[in-house]
Amino acid sequence: MPSDVVALGRLVVEALRQLTVLPSDPALRLAVYSAMALAALTLVVMLNVLVLAELAARRERRRAAFSVRWRPLLTAWSLNERAALPPLGRRRHEERLWLLLMWANLQRQVRGNAKEYLNAFFDHLAMDAYVTSLLNTRQSHRKLLALACLRHLGEERHWGDVAPLVSSSNPVESLAAADALVAMNPPRAMRFLVPFYIQRNDWAYLRFKSLCKQAGREAAGPALLAALKQSSHPRIVALIEWITPIEAAPWARQSLRKLPASAELTREQRDAVCASLRCLAELHSEQDRELIEKAFDHPFPQVRSEAVLALKHQSSRGDEKQFTRMLSDPSWWVRQAAADALVDLPTLETAHLEALLDSLQDRYGRDALRRAIAEKR
Repeated sequence: MPSDVVALGRLVVEALRQLTVLPSDPALRLAVYSAMALAALTLVVMLNVLVLAELAARRERRRAAFSVRWRPLLTAWSLNERAALPPLGRRRHEERLWLLLMWANLQRQVRGNAKEYLNAFFDHLAMDAYVTSLLNTRQSHRKLLALACLRHLGEERHWGDVAPLVSSSNPVESLAAADALVAMNPPRAMRFLVPFYIQRNDWAYLRFKSLCKQAGREAAGPALLAALKQSSHPRIVALIEWITPIEAAPWARQSLRKLPASAELTREQRDAVCASLRCLAELHSEQDRELIEKAFDHPFPQVRSEAVLALKHQSSRGDEKQFTRMLSDPSWWVRQAAADALVDLPTLETAHLEALLDSLQDRYGRDALRRAIAEKR
């Protein structure tokens, strides 16, 4: 038995010795070297994954502990309960980023005086310098966080730090900067931003429209009107509803007179036509009826829908035939708008509407009118 164990040990030693001897064939030697390199690379990748996983787990534990410590304090300050604040680590940039994220998220959720209380929390920690320093980084997500914070603050003293970012080639960054400027000073911001909107095709119409809504008609109107007087570009005409209707009416009428009777409209032209119809709807002027009724037969359903809504604002009992005709429109939106306009016609009795419902041949039109009658009841 002992001799067998000794023999087995010798065989193992001999096998290991043979494995450590490189083959004489160059191709086989290259294969061995490649296998060794691949094994080493695999071990390095595995070690890297383990290290990164451990670092991420530690970071998550630190962030959880940070949230447990600071979230109740933020909530207390939002209720105007000025609790004592622990020192914020100056060397740990991540902690200040976490605090800014919590502060910005809470700002989006609260209303009224709570926003002012959170701004007082921000000022108490003197975070201004750190936030403005984030605007100069190359990391886009940090810039967006800083811009969101400055938007919530809404203090015009930061205008000089934010305004240059409007020229950024990144449309997300530039629009976030525009949003912050509107929060600081709406009239000044709109005078500054409208020329950019005309030049930059990467600024979406709906996004800039929301900026006009945020600024309000009093702030956005003069800047848009000044641009409209220089050039009646469809991108500006599409925002005509944010100008006082009596001032914008000439351009709205001009836009509708030039309206082609075909589907050859760009998206910008279509938006301009719809905005023009909404503008004339606010005027309630009889002289615009012909232009509005002309749009009833346009190929684009969005234009027809806006035309129905515009006529509804100045409709009379005599418009019943027009709205009834639109109940057979192929577009769901047009049928619903026509049905709502019919039930809102003055002096139109429910019995007459019921008789009209029974006489309709188009079942989709009947459904639209039935829904409108039921909602009126």
